[in-house]
Amino acid sequence: MAVALAVYWLPSPINPKPHNLKGPPPALVGLLAVNTQLQRGRRLFAGKLHGPESFTADDNGNVYTGTVDGKLWRIGPDDSLTLVTHMGQNLPECGSYSSVFLFKTIKFSFLKNGSSVFSGSSTDYELVCGRPHGVRLDRHGQLIVADSYFGLYPGFLFQPPKTLPVCFRYWLKGPKAGTKEVILDNMIGYPDNIRLSDHGTFLVGITTPRFQKLLPPFLDMLAPYPKVKSFLVKVMPLSWFNLLLPYYGLVLELGPNGEIVRTLHDPEGRLTWAVSDVFQHRGRTYLGSTDLPFLPVLEGW
Repeated sequence: MAVALAVYWLPSPINPKPHNLKGPPPALVGLLAVNTQLQRGRRLFAGKLHGPESFTADDNGNVYTGTVDGKLWRIGPDDSLTLVTHMGQNLPECGSYSSVFLFKTIKFSFLKNGSSVFSGSSTDYELVCGRPHGVRLDRHGQLIVADSYFGLYPGFLFQPPKTLPVCFRYWLKGPKAGTKEVILDNMIGYPDNIRLSDHGTFLVGITTPRFQKLLPPFLDMLAPYPKVKSFLVKVMPLSWFNLLLPYYGLVLELGPNGEIVRTLHDPEGRLTWAVSDVFQHRGRTYLGSTDLPFLPVLEGW
């Protein structure tokens, strides 16, 4: 009894909100039909890159990525790998995965028509000091890093949207400036980054698919019950939750109004799963995932 009370009063590292989803997941038919197109790729830097999540590139052909161990890397045009820096070192407030839990930053793609598109998925627990979620180069060639501790490095924090299988469009200018709208709802999975492709479409990495089998998807079942979520993370290691989720790679390609134009699948997780980012550069597609100890890539599209 005392143990049960202690667990009940133990603070939870997350503060979830109830979600009422629009309905069951869409069926895997038509453009969502299962295929193996993600299995055409290959793995780079096995054992050297641990959880590459987000990417950007400069005019010289270098690609930059941050990993879950707090490192920022440069990948050369010849596939050389160079450590740029290790984020958040020698700071007294830096801790570990289990000591402090903070929010993730929002993932944006900016459009020329004065709007941006962002995905509505986030987590509530992160490594303190040195977790580079997102990397981008600005127009001056300066590398901008969104850190789990400092936000937009070195000091601006974006608050994330709720964890939902939905994509929004946020208008930055024009008559709709400051407003947002849903462009895709009740998605086949929970999205992470959303990026512009080389040919003007949007590429969305799906971290956790929503597949209807005998029971509803695990995260869907928990969605209306925040107290259950809070309790589970107090009594289960976070790594155990991965055992309840499918090892499935999935990428959505969306048109300008959010319509699905193509999907790429890896049903057995042979190349990748839990896709966090889909970045195209010079004919190659880089697939991010915080779960993988390597970098999956596709040659061509």
